[in-house]
Amino acid sequence: MLAREIMAAHAVAVAPDTSLADVASLMVAERVDGVPVTDGDGHLLGLITATDFLRLLLPNRVRFLDVDLYLGPRRLNQALLKEIAGVRAADVMTRAVCTVEPDAPLEKVIGLMGEHSVRHLPVVQDGRLVGIIHRTDVVRLFSRWMTGEEEGP
Repeated sequence: MLAREIMAAHAVAVAPDTSLADVASLMVAERVDGVPVTDGDGHLLGLITATDFLRLLLPNRVRFLDVDLYLGPRRLNQALLKEIAGVRAADVMTRAVCTVEPDAPLEKVIGLMGEHSVRHLPVVQDGRLVGIIHRTDVVRLFSRWMTGEEEGP
């Protein structure tokens, strides 16, 4: 089985200048917890996830000698939320994104997701986003194998 056979071909993506308010609205509307960021030609630039939102809202954290030190909680108020809402996707997205090509075997997909602990695996061809695989896609496939809806590997 290949990546193209389990990917969602309609990958919802945002532009780098999309505000986090709009990214959040899109993620809620599409019921996804991460979206690729692409340029006008569909080239993958990065990925923004729910974790990126959490990082903005977490207590102020400093890393010292591989230990996380929390300086105190961030006060969530309307002014902070408005400030965060205006931040652009490009400012918080993860740029070093693990990807696969459409012809990648399922074993590679699962291996990359496990090895890199990623929930979203963009599928790219010639640098352009052509789909995305979520962890739930792999679980759904496993469920179909177990129920006999689809022939297993």
